[in-house]
Amino acid sequence: MTSEQTGPSGGASASPGLAIDRTAPTERIPLGDGTSWVDRSAGFVVDPVGLLDACRAGLAWTQAEVLRYDRYVPERRLTAAVPTTSSIVALTQMGLHLDARYRVRFGAPGALLYRDGRDFQGLHSDREMRWLDETLVAIVVLGARRPFVLRPRADTVSRADRTPAGRAEGDVVLRPGHGELIVLGGRCQRDWLHGVPEATGAGPRLSLMWRWTSRRGRPDTNPGYFDGRQFSDAPRRRGYRTRPVR
Repeated sequence: MTSEQTGPSGGASASPGLAIDRTAPTERIPLGDGTSWVDRSAGFVVDPVGLLDACRAGLAWTQAEVLRYDRYVPERRLTAAVPTTSSIVALTQMGLHLDARYRVRFGAPGALLYRDGRDFQGLHSDREMRWLDETLVAIVVLGARRPFVLRPRADTVSRADRTPAGRAEGDVVLRPGHGELIVLGGRCQRDWLHGVPEATGAGPRLSLMWRWTSRRGRPDTNPGYFDGRQFSDAPRRRGYRTRPVR
């Protein structure tokens, strides 16, 4: 499976009426032994500020809480599902474009909102897809540029082996934002972790995500992030819940 070739240089403008620039140049970054990779398309969204405002106002944001050791812990971010009836036309255009570019059928998109630099997402892989040997996770990043960290899963770097900035030596650090598209592909979800650390003074950052898995290979059957952790004799509770944000 391959993506379309890098677009023409010079930054061609988007077609009239489109919210995305289908000709935005694409750079492929190999990870590890070449079975995992990241595609980057800067300038993918024509009006990233307008789309950020539309998503913040037009999506139903919720606060998710995960069961951890017998209490619910709020995630440091907000989440939203994107309904098929969404009036935000740009989201439909993006999904159709991704299906055509990568020649697969992505699932329905979701959205994450990091309200400021105190919101974050720890290192993880998208294990809820279960089949991780061949996946695509497409992320359109709006708003502030913040570090997006990728780390080899097998890397057991100790604190003493970290750089002065706190990164492990094997980390790959990108800074997407302002309407950039990044796509994590190949074995990225099997062999790598990714996350968005805290960033002092950063403004709002919004991620729109589409996922696809080939459903080939060995499924990951270990308990997932949403399963919760409970170690008492109390009645079992849901591992994950959400509440509306007013």
